[in-house]
Amino acid sequence: MITAALLAVACLVISVLVVTRRDPFSDPSTALEPDAPTPSLAGGGDDDELEAFVDEAVAFIEQVRDRVFLERPTIIVLSESEFVARLDADFVEQFDQSPEDVAMYNAQYRALGLIGPLESIDEVVRRFGEAGVLGFYDPATDELVVRERDGLSLLTKSTIVHELVHAFDDQHFDLDRPEYDDLTDEIPWTFSAIAEGSASWVEEEWRGDLSAAERSELQIEELAFGDLDILLAFELAFLILEISPYEEGEPFVDHLFETGGNSAIDDALLEPPVSSEHVMEPSRFDADEPVDEVAVPQADGEVLWSGVGGQVLIDALFTGKFIVADIDWGGDQMVVWVDDIGGSCMRWDIRADTEAGGEAMAHGFNEWARLVGSARVEAVDGITLRIERCA
Repeated sequence: MITAALLAVACLVISVLVVTRRDPFSDPSTALEPDAPTPSLAGGGDDDELEAFVDEAVAFIEQVRDRVFLERPTIIVLSESEFVARLDADFVEQFDQSPEDVAMYNAQYRALGLIGPLESIDEVVRRFGEAGVLGFYDPATDELVVRERDGLSLLTKSTIVHELVHAFDDQHFDLDRPEYDDLTDEIPWTFSAIAEGSASWVEEEWRGDLSAAERSELQIEELAFGDLDILLAFELAFLILEISPYEEGEPFVDHLFETGGNSAIDDALLEPPVSSEHVMEPSRFDADEPVDEVAVPQADGEVLWSGVGGQVLIDALFTGKFIVADIDWGGDQMVVWVDDIGGSCMRWDIRADTEAGGEAMAHGFNEWARLVGSARVEAVDGITLRIERCA
């Protein structure tokens, strides 16, 4: 479940995970290249100060993860306006290249009540990025791009550490997985959770070395970041789902380290868990619990998408409406289409592990249906629910 503290700051720790193509079989003992690009601090800042901090952060990450960087990343710290302009341009390029994905996500997110019936996912994500993104790893330039906050502040430093871990993991484990693009199971989400969890876990280790005064200062900087009016315009369930890889990934990576050290984190990056349930409930991952096979329900129109919603989506929908209900997830399949009058529709079959679990989820979804409206919940059998909604 998402923490109240994280909701209070509404996405402050969020950075966009963008990945580059690298050789996953590079020699892990290779040292940093001496002629690698030098980091820079935009807006007339002190390049030497930034470079010195990057040296410090690189050494810290190498110590925690027990490997060395294969090459030195380039750090670009942009002013507020420059960062937003670059982020916006990146979003526009991505959306222009995949209009079919925009149509699919519009239908799915509208049907689930994650965005309004007249909202478009591309505009929602752009607003979200402007309000809550602190930094990203740019695949076109191999740069770590960070939003400047009062020079090289503690919040900027914390963001740099987070993004450097993405670069580190990418160099060793190749975070660019085009083979995941067409998957309809939960591996794309679990992979994101492991990658973000790895970066957040190391970032938390770095924060743990700060003094009490520095931690207090960093918290104040976090609370001062972001436009609360913009963030309050989003559906709470949408925000929870967007930050779920961070919120769920970090404690899972911590569990991996506690039970198997860095090698367990490495293994999860190479072969991510099969379900969000495994990430959210690590004991199920340890037990290697299988996912139940559920047939894809029939659509009443041309199918835009079908696949697994997962425990993480159910959790976001319930928490976003302050619904308290046990989630006894065993497997699911959802289908999404647009009906004859342009309504966005979904039909979602969800199987629980037990009849008691099915009753608990039915209670939760009946309450969700009452709150969002235009939804239907029915029992297919003792452990399977069918959720339908058009919006």
